[in-house]
Amino acid sequence: MGLSPHQYVIQCRIEQAKFLLTSTQLPIIEIALQVGCSSQSNFTTLFRKHIGITPKAYREMI
Repeated sequence: MGLSPHQYVIQCRIEQAKFLLTSTQLPIIEIALQVGCSSQSNFTTLFRKHIGITPKAYREMI
């Protein structure tokens, strides 16, 4: 697939987070914990790095 195992796991977590952000009203901290991040801050940083916007902005955009 052209990705390291770690990058593949991160990509899967981001895809799951995108799904949860658009299909549920769960708090962002709950989504962060469900996709395996240790904190909301860690999740927001990871999400912004890969998607380009914060999880809150992504949810509001959709």
